Amino acid sequence: MAENHHSVRKAPQPELLRRAVGFVWPFLLLLLLCIGFYWKLSLTRQYVWFDHPDMAYLEIPRLAFQAREIQAGRFPLWDPHIWSGQPLIGQTQPGPLFPLNLLFFLLPLKDGYLRFAYLNWYWVILHFLAVWFAYLLGRSLHLSIAASVFGGLVFGLGGFLGSVAWLDVVNGAIVAPLVFLFLLKAAAGPRFLLHAALGGLFLGIAWLSGHHEIPLLVSAAALVTWVWLCAPAPKRIRAAGLFFAVAAMIGSAQMLATIEFGRLSMRWVGLENAVGWKDNVPYTVATIYSLPAKGLLSLVFPGSSFADSSPYVGWLAVALAGLGVVACWQHLAVRWAAGLVSISALFALGSQTPLHGILYAVVPLMDKARIPSRSVVLINLGIALLAAYGFHAVFADRTLKATRIVSRLLAGAGALILATTFVLTVEQKPMDEKVVLGGWICLAAAATLTVWRAAVFSRRAATAILPILLLVDLTSGGPSTYTNRTDKNANRFVKTLEEHRDLAGYLKNLPGGPPRVHVDDQVIGTNFGDWHGIDMLYGYVAGVSVNLMRHGLHTRRTQDLFSVSHFIGKEPSRDDLELVLEGQSGVKLYKNPHALPRFRVAHRVQIAAGDEELRAAISNPETDLAQTAILLKSGPELEACEGPDRIQEIRRGTDTLILEVDLACRGLLIVGETLYPGWQARVDGKPQPMWEAYGVFRSVVVNRGKHRVEMRYRPGSVYLGAGLAGCGLLVVLGFWLFGRTRF
Repeated sequence: MAENHHSVRKAPQPELLRRAVGFVWPFLLLLLLCIGFYWKLSLTRQYVWFDHPDMAYLEIPRLAFQAREIQAGRFPLWDPHIWSGQPLIGQTQPGPLFPLNLLFFLLPLKDGYLRFAYLNWYWVILHFLAVWFAYLLGRSLHLSIAASVFGGLVFGLGGFLGSVAWLDVVNGAIVAPLVFLFLLKAAAGPRFLLHAALGGLFLGIAWLSGHHEIPLLVSAAALVTWVWLCAPAPKRIRAAGLFFAVAAMIGSAQMLATIEFGRLSMRWVGLENAVGWKDNVPYTVATIYSLPAKGLLSLVFPGSSFADSSPYVGWLAVALAGLGVVACWQHLAVRWAAGLVSISALFALGSQTPLHGILYAVVPLMDKARIPSRSVVLINLGIALLAAYGFHAVFADRTLKATRIVSRLLAGAGALILATTFVLTVEQKPMDEKVVLGGWICLAAAATLTVWRAAVFSRRAATAILPILLLVDLTSGGPSTYTNRTDKNANRFVKTLEEHRDLAGYLKNLPGGPPRVHVDDQVIGTNFGDWHGIDMLYGYVAGVSVNLMRHGLHTRRTQDLFSVSHFIGKEPSRDDLELVLEGQSGVKLYKNPHALPRFRVAHRVQIAAGDEELRAAISNPETDLAQTAILLKSGPELEACEGPDRIQEIRRGTDTLILEVDLACRGLLIVGETLYPGWQARVDGKPQPMWEAYGVFRSVVVNRGKHRVEMRYRPGSVYLGAGLAGCGLLVVLGFWLFGRTRF
């Protein structure tokens, strides 16, 4: 009896081991396939994926800033290095709260800078995760391992994700399969509330990605899906409510700060002038970024790009997707995927169909998704799932008649492409090599399906050949565009990250207060400040707070007022600058001898009735900007005296400034940095109101004598969002611990 009891207890172990092996080997296989697919990035140090203006100029410098701060033991809420300071989380890009970014920030820096090799590997890992998540979606729908692998490769390495060049956009897209995995599981029945909570968790994570467009599109697709699922079964409304409640709580960590900044800033949307929060993004922008009707052909014809991405997945994936629709229509997931592809295609066409225009006019915030063509990511997700179903159907039934039709269509497409290539070659009009490669892939895929039906190939051989053909085909996307760093004609954007460190080193070692530089963006386009850790006047950003937009920052007096101590360019921007240093790149550093100190005290107040009067007062040469604080509408009472004022910096961090001041009489201490909601002041430990000097700077009244002044950034929007996100995590954890059996 003891032996029997012992054997019964040990029996589950082989099953557990079998499940572990069944989980691990596809994981490792897909990881190796992704590493091989991106061999230029993973196995060499010659190529980079981020030779792109938005990445090299904006996102990578800001990643570097955040990584330096986190490795110094601080989580920055404020970025002091661009535009006299901006809220880091409110700026949204490039995803300061995205979990994978936070892990990336822990990787070792090199001399305070991000390592390009780590950026390359991060890109590979992100795409692997997209493949893996799409694989899990297929497995959750009971598709075979091989079919799920094929669908994962289509989504993660092809189309939108295979070609888009923005890190924050990719981060928002990779979790889409998990959102719909748990959404569909929630609709299927058991543990529906747990699955709804998990689906909401991943949708909330998508909102932490750093860009709003993909999460907005995924949220809209999820809403339409829930409406479709709840119509025949109203009891699912509870799950839908929980799904969106959890998503809102998790996403609020980013969204509340983003909304706050959006309301207080002007944003560039592709037009000459910036727009405010209350302004609708003009529909002309959506028209520019709509997918042309011929763009749908780019699903099978490579080479075309729309808003820096391509829908290309190749003939094989599209053919198997069509087979999936025909052979597996009875499955709810197939009908859902077909609907997702159809509706997303109509939306991607933008101004060419009424659907997008109606949503733009009726749905709140839909105008903020200014690039309709980005819904291609949902088209690709639907095609990837349908292709996985088609792949599954082919190898589940060798005699499936639809397989013969698909193989003939592939053979016909391949023959037509190659015949056209031959004719054009004779006429000395060569066809794009990527298109020609697609033709050969069609013929090879058709041959594989034909011999499989004829029982010449084993299942294992046939299921291995098709993914290999797919990978060869998908190299027409991103991997073919990555630039070689040894090519002198390439890497024109990345080059700006590698130069000018000599100038930055000189500025960092200057005595006295922190310098602020004006950089000629025609010479150095990158955010010099974030990349090198030096304050700069301007910056490459999506939006700027309204109080900064009050000023014409190009004038001499305004730059003196903003404490612009240095200029970087090939030639001086004004005739009173003094040459200090010429860098190895030929770019020169000039000193502005007339810049006002960053920290100073004013003993006189002048009131301006509005922005125009404020600008006029600043530009008036009779206004003593060193002693006079110009305020809008009202100001404090100050005292004028002859004695000197002394200011000593005790500590300065990204979110904190501590000064010791000794004033001869009551004055207004001015810190030449942006005043924004969340900044608080204390004088000798007591809270004091802050004044907006010159319509932009943080200022506080200090009485005669010695005092300790502290300014700290404590944004309520960030803390409230973090609290709500914590509640969302607790809800998910609660359902995970107790809902697996009850709900």
